[in-house]
Amino acid sequence: MLINHTSKQVTAKIVYYGTGLGGKTTNLQYIYSVTNPRARGKLVCMETEIERTLFFDLLPMNVGLVKGYETKFQLYTVPGQVFYDSTRKLVLKGADGIVFVADSQELMEQANRESFDNLKENLEFYNHQIENMPLVFQYNKRDLKNISSVDKLNDNLNNLNRPYFEAVARSGRGVIETLREISGLTLVRIRNALEHATVPAKNVAVQFDVDHGQQLRKMKDLPVKKVSVEQMTASEAGQDLPPKIEKAPPAALAEAANETREERLAKPVNPSLGELLHRLEDPTRITKIEKIPGGDGRLIVEVKSGDGRTLRQFDIALRPETRKVNIILDVKN
Repeated sequence: MLINHTSKQVTAKIVYYGTGLGGKTTNLQYIYSVTNPRARGKLVCMETEIERTLFFDLLPMNVGLVKGYETKFQLYTVPGQVFYDSTRKLVLKGADGIVFVADSQELMEQANRESFDNLKENLEFYNHQIENMPLVFQYNKRDLKNISSVDKLNDNLNNLNRPYFEAVARSGRGVIETLREISGLTLVRIRNALEHATVPAKNVAVQFDVDHGQQLRKMKDLPVKKVSVEQMTASEAGQDLPPKIEKAPPAALAEAANETREERLAKPVNPSLGELLHRLEDPTRITKIEKIPGGDGRLIVEVKSGDGRTLRQFDIALRPETRKVNIILDVKN
């Protein structure tokens, strides 16, 4: 949690975690759409071609002051795709409560399990154990056919016997209920930390100013502020968002081509794929990236070595509105 002693405000971070396209973003879209604008902050987005990382502040109605401090919640989503694990770790840093959004479809059982295992691994990266975290499960997409039973989802994921809710995030079913539950559990964590209580605080039924007659608004209709990874990191530290750094114009890139390898590596730039390949000890290690038609809204990408061996394959689920996919390789020696 982030405590501001000047403004007498404590901010608790709630992270929505889960598989790609499982409904995390839709949860935050719905919450932002139906809550009172005076009770929430700006909707901020760090966007990739596959998925968005969203976050915004939200004030509860009935919590009051805790040791003289006003409490607000900051809601985050994480990217679901496996190759955005570094971003998931960044978003998970400092989390006070977690909503695990599981895709109820039978074909997503393994993906749900892998995502939950990844959540535990990333918590351990920050020396946290999931057993000690406020955690709520949301079983989304209950309106679809060929879905797993709630009992099976609990058997696969919820061996900690934490609260769970069935949901259809697109219509709002179960969304606010999930938010209230995780907010109440997280508030207990805040009170115990601020009051140094020897006896754990009781759970509180947190309420939010919600207009239930409001519908889910599309992302293009929401006032979204887009930020970079650096800006999101600054927000994580409780700092104002720094100005977004624009990419260098073509002339600057042409000038950079004449620099030495040492000069180029010393500069903090956002490298293109070509620059990443040039930084390798053996630039011929990766020579080809092929796109293979996947069908059914999927894109399969293969990264191949100089001798034609496949080094890595990505199977990417695409949104219907996706028109372009950027692939960035994080090359490690």
